Amino acid sequence: MISRSLTRSLTSNLGAKIVALLFAIFLWLHVTAQQIENQGFRVPLSLAGVPDSLTIIHEIPEFVEVSIRGPRSDLLKLRLIGRLKATVDLEGVKRGKVNIPLSPAILNVSEDFDPRDIEIEEPKSLTLNFERVVTRTVPVRVAFRGEIPQEIIITGDPAIIPDRVQVQGAMSIVSGITAVSTEEIDIRGKRGKFTQETPIEVGGRNMVVSPRNVLVEMELSKRGVRTLANLPPTILQDTEDVAVIYSPKTVSLTIEGPEEIIREITSDKVSILIDITTKAPGAYKIRPDIKLPQGIEKYWLDVDYFDVTINPRSRG
Repeated sequence: MISRSLTRSLTSNLGAKIVALLFAIFLWLHVTAQQIENQGFRVPLSLAGVPDSLTIIHEIPEFVEVSIRGPRSDLLKLRLIGRLKATVDLEGVKRGKVNIPLSPAILNVSEDFDPRDIEIEEPKSLTLNFERVVTRTVPVRVAFRGEIPQEIIITGDPAIIPDRVQVQGAMSIVSGITAVSTEEIDIRGKRGKFTQETPIEVGGRNMVVSPRNVLVEMELSKRGVRTLANLPPTILQDTEDVAVIYSPKTVSLTIEGPEEIIREITSDKVSILIDITTKAPGAYKIRPDIKLPQGIEKYWLDVDYFDVTINPRSRG
């Protein structure tokens, strides 16, 4: 009996009860939405109106922390679709250090909010240091990733196109730049003609490089090593009135360079010169002068000096 009576009482006038429940929920939501409260916002910060002739030489905050007081519904709408931004107008600023207090006027809030209900919490002000912008043309250098592998030889100097670029930025930064480097180029495992377009490395410095990219071209060869044995020296003398004795009579020369060049070199393309044109009769230790075809990167003899004796030639 009791169960039936309870069920009957709950289901009677069900439509009216649902309407009353929905009205109570809407009323609660309306009252809640109109409650006044403070909410914090993290707003992106930007600078406008900086003269082209000036630049800021340090980092600036990316955001400002803002507290806004208002109805909960308006604050929710502002958070979801308000697209809040903070913009500081720097038109007419001069070179040097400037302190700028931050006020609600930097925010793009609607007129529905009273500026007295808005507070900039952090930072309260910006201290900005402006420097004159200068432009300088500097050479470009190639930077390699890690050490150049021992088995690789770069034939000649890499070609950089263009080999000079313009850097623009604060005078205190640009005046100390004598050259810029490319971003690191990896040549490990590469052979033959190598071409790569690569950006200029600015290293986090607040400056503009023009052009931003350069073209680097170079010839990469496998390193070759070869020893030429039993090479006799050539004596350079300006008179036949002396007899020259030297030791050793032959030497070995080791050459190192691009494999395709090393492979083609023969003994007749190498000269080991002992110059005695300015020497008077006597005994000397003379370091020889080595003449080699172009392209040899390194070379060394198995001796450092020749023992040379110069005697006057007897006249009969």
